[in-house]
Amino acid sequence: MPRPPKITNEEILAAARQVFLEQGEGGSTVEIAQKAGISEASIFKRFATKQALFLAAIGVSETPQYAKILSSQTPTAEIRSELTEICIQMVGFYQEVMPRVFMMMTQTKSFLPPMVPPPLRDSQLLAGYLDRAISQGYLRSCDSMTVAHTIVGAIQNYSMISTISNKIPFPIPFVLPKVKSIEPKTFVDNLIETLWVGIAPE
Repeated sequence: MPRPPKITNEEILAAARQVFLEQGEGGSTVEIAQKAGISEASIFKRFATKQALFLAAIGVSETPQYAKILSSQTPTAEIRSELTEICIQMVGFYQEVMPRVFMMMTQTKSFLPPMVPPPLRDSQLLAGYLDRAISQGYLRSCDSMTVAHTIVGAIQNYSMISTISNKIPFPIPFVLPKVKSIEPKTFVDNLIETLWVGIAPE
């Protein structure tokens, strides 16, 4: 029987994430291996290329569950609750992954993600999902791409502001208004409530 691995993929990714965050895309796999306590060859037994390791480390190599739902699920009469759940999952993704992406983009000028950027992917998938709902009469006729951009843009903005607000190492100047903290579910509920007036079925 083969021996069980002495280190998990997540432990390798944690070491890789640390190196990439410090050095950008050019971080050395030799250094990653040293941090993980394994040989460089062991890394490439788990991840075929350095690029695959890089994408897995920042968390964008896997398609999130909500994107799979948007691309394949048929909307139902419960479109409002379905849309709310999708948006809550989307908030979780952007809060976890996007800070890593932005940080790495500042670390290296050569950073060019070999993939469709998540905001573009999500806007396109969401617009398609809304179009299917419109065709079935679950939403009124509207410009689905405009609605999708509004939702994805609002979620990006919320995720970025909440992340920044939680990590500012110094007091915000008194001349700036205090940022009101909003829980993700409350934010999504308020967002859908605001948009629903314009997209609810007639």
